[in-house]
Amino acid sequence: MDNRITIKFEVDITDVIAQIIQLLNTAEKDKEEQKPLSLLDAYTIDEAAKVLGVSKSYMYELAKHKDFPAIKIHGKKIIIPRRGLEEWMQKKFEEEKGSSKVIAMGGRR
Repeated sequence: MDNRITIKFEVDITDVIAQIIQLLNTAEKDKEEQKPLSLLDAYTIDEAAKVLGVSKSYMYELAKHKDFPAIKIHGKKIIIPRRGLEEWMQKKFEEEKGSSKVIAMGGRR
């Protein structure tokens, strides 16, 4: 005697995929909401260096300049506000746009 029970049902795969995508999006939003505010609004030196495509040491040099939007916290930690970095990059782009000057960001020529 066979005690197995077989249940058959039909499912529209597109509905299943849509539900999975919705769950993933909800999970991603929840994950973003759990991040500390500083990570949403500012970069660390390492993150800003990756955004600009420069070395960490060059990023520290940039952070020393008056016109660069770096903020020191507790005298040590440096953060770069995301909006400030975007505005600084736009300003630099505008300054160099009409010029034939080439900017070297480090590395070999």
